[in-house]
Amino acid sequence: MKFYDREKEVEFLRSLQGSFFVAVVGRRRVGKTRLVNEAMPDRIYLFVPEDKEERMTASEWSEQIKKTMPMPESGDITEILEFLLQSGKVVFIDEFQNLAKIRKGIISDMQRLVDTHKERAKLVIAGSYVSIMKKILTEAKSPLFGRIDFTIKLRELDFAVVARILGEMGYGVGEAVEFYSVLGGMPKYYEILEKAGGSPKEFIERMFIDEPAPFRYEGEMILRNEIGSAYRNYFSILEAIATGKSTMNEISNYLGKEQRSVTKYLDSLIRDYELVRRKTPVTEDFRRSKNGRYFIVNPFFRFWSYFVHRNISMLEEGDTERAREVFRKGFNQYVSQMFEELAVNAVKASMPYERVGQWWNRKGEEIDIVALNERKKEILFGEVKWTNRPVGWNAVEELMRKKELVKWHNGERREKFLVVSKSGFTKKCLERMDDEGIMHWEMEDVGRGIRG
Repeated sequence: MKFYDREKEVEFLRSLQGSFFVAVVGRRRVGKTRLVNEAMPDRIYLFVPEDKEERMTASEWSEQIKKTMPMPESGDITEILEFLLQSGKVVFIDEFQNLAKIRKGIISDMQRLVDTHKERAKLVIAGSYVSIMKKILTEAKSPLFGRIDFTIKLRELDFAVVARILGEMGYGVGEAVEFYSVLGGMPKYYEILEKAGGSPKEFIERMFIDEPAPFRYEGEMILRNEIGSAYRNYFSILEAIATGKSTMNEISNYLGKEQRSVTKYLDSLIRDYELVRRKTPVTEDFRRSKNGRYFIVNPFFRFWSYFVHRNISMLEEGDTERAREVFRKGFNQYVSQMFEELAVNAVKASMPYERVGQWWNRKGEEIDIVALNERKKEILFGEVKWTNRPVGWNAVEELMRKKELVKWHNGERREKFLVVSKSGFTKKCLERMDDEGIMHWEMEDVGRGIRG
């Protein structure tokens, strides 16, 4: 697959002059290696495996380096790194966090080398495990603390880029929403899709359900490597959130544990692993609100937690028919949540509102989109429908009812309305919305709104 997006990151890496020490951090499959290789084609590439002894890794490095330049034989990684940092060549160490597993003290050796050769060293490191790289780079007690000149935090591709990739593969916007709901913005997964092909449901069933199901254990492998021995507690929390248990009380009840024993794991999922986010109704102060809900940030882990981890017993027993039935029954409802998020993002990107999000109350009433312009005292209410039938006027009536529940500059606010539909609108609904000045978006409008 050709290289998409990342223009700013590529430009930055190519602009570096003299000596430098750059860290590229991002989750596995997000494209860190591809980025550095595209930006710095003349770099010396060194990969750090997590399951090999130092001498074996040093031997592999030596063979790799000899393709570019002569070097003395060595079975010591520190000696090899010292040779390279003095050479003035750009050195790229991939999966850097695994160095700490090879030999105790090797990160301290790196500190010494960086300090000694800081006038010549051109070093780029990349690491997949967010929490481990945070400790290596940002904790004051870490030997490399303060040594990094620049950190690039590589995020997933956004939906607009994914839709462009899929459009070039021949998929429509609706199919892009379905793929994005499962694969998120991880470039590697779209490389695999380009080779495998198929409709969203066909591809997902082949990758996660039908043997050999190459993605079935992908989520578990990534999370276990990053989280370590306490992974079961984290997996259970992710499963709870994925199934709709979004408040602290709901999560603790789902797990059968006291809230205080859940809090530390939940806080770690937010702070250390960046897998979960706490949201509040858009009209409330995030810091003070007690009406918060927890959401899984990454679409891939959200999907894996709900459809794979929750049903892993039936999958391992080979009951793929039942697993396929569960998937097909629940997939549209699952995708509808992502469609709501994308509609929120489209409003953020294309309309002049200061705060855009969702709204809910403790009684369970929800509004898919609420956008606020404090200066104008203007509020937008939006309803989002992911259904296979055109939306009728009843959806507008329901939105009008719910908007009265929102307490924000009541009596003086200016109200606007938006209805978003996957499958369009009935003729009568369209005519009435146009007569009453109610905005309406279809699938393509959401895509255009996000692209800006």
